[in-house]
Amino acid sequence: MEILPCVKAEKRRGEEIRRALKELELLRPDARIISNADFIYLPLIRALKEEDKGKIGAAELLTRKFEILEQKRSIEDIVGLKPSYEIIGDVAVLTDVDSRGGNEQLVANALMSLHKNIKVVTKRISPVEGVFRKRKMTIIAGENRTETMHKENGCKYKLDLGKVYFNPRLASERNRVAAQVRGSKEEIIDMFTGVGSFSIQVAKRARQSHVTAIDINPAAIRYLRENIKLNGVRNIEAIEGDVREIYVKFRNKADRIIMNLPKSAYLFLREALSMLNPQGGILHFYDVESSYSDVREEKIKSLERAIHKAKEKLAAKVKEACEQEGFHFQLKILKAMKVKPYAPYAYIIGVDAGIENETGSHRI
Repeated sequence: MEILPCVKAEKRRGEEIRRALKELELLRPDARIISNADFIYLPLIRALKEEDKGKIGAAELLTRKFEILEQKRSIEDIVGLKPSYEIIGDVAVLTDVDSRGGNEQLVANALMSLHKNIKVVTKRISPVEGVFRKRKMTIIAGENRTETMHKENGCKYKLDLGKVYFNPRLASERNRVAAQVRGSKEEIIDMFTGVGSFSIQVAKRARQSHVTAIDINPAAIRYLRENIKLNGVRNIEAIEGDVREIYVKFRNKADRIIMNLPKSAYLFLREALSMLNPQGGILHFYDVESSYSDVREEKIKSLERAIHKAKEKLAAKVKEACEQEGFHFQLKILKAMKVKPYAPYAYIIGVDAGIENETGSHRI
């Protein structure tokens, strides 16, 4: 037994918080999680910092005794290398494995041995391509399919990894955005919804709000409609179409807009501002920024520069759209942060922006 810092949470939120802590690499893997009828106690590697607390939501912090478990063999112990992979439902996706010497098959077999819930091991063989945001995949081991059911933050998502885009590493970000809407009554537009990864969580937490979820990919909308039923949410309207062509149907409607298309969201700010309530609202804007430098001292500041560049890009594009379309909006940055690494010295940056009219105030 060992006394460890831990998070005490209501049992109904246990899985949501466990996933958030794991993604933040704060959950201690060799300590047994404790639960009772009402609460769950999640052991931590270290005490939480202030910035950590906001990412996991409301929970009590304390210390208590935990049983330390015998460490299981890791995949690195078995195959002699540390592969990069992610697990979506019961599918493991290899993202960076040296294919020489049969390493892919070795890693696939090891993953299925270590994780009994994994039924398929597949590999990405292309980047995200085209307006439908699809990847080519190849099966390495297990069942011959790429469709799966993924659970996250108390929600279920049915999806096919060969037909739609889904990033499991955005679980904490989706939880963070959904937490902002909890208990409010808003009109929300998710401009690039995919299978509803943001929309479902927002709709589930704010049942009195209404979500318009748009995507150009017919397969994504088909799965979204299934996921709406799976999660028992009725306050989502699934819309198939190119947002550039259909945004006029939603002009002046939204109190909050989600723009989860990091490489090109800035190209759609005219449409976003057109759909925003004339009195203002909130944009959740995502951007990919790189700030690589050969100067060692400047490498340390690369994240700060990436965040600064994302804020500057948003401000410039909002100003440009206002000048072109005659919008009377002002921008206020509420929060800007790293969402996840994208490549060496490149990051997905998330910006929460308050959009105010020149005489009014933004809503949060």
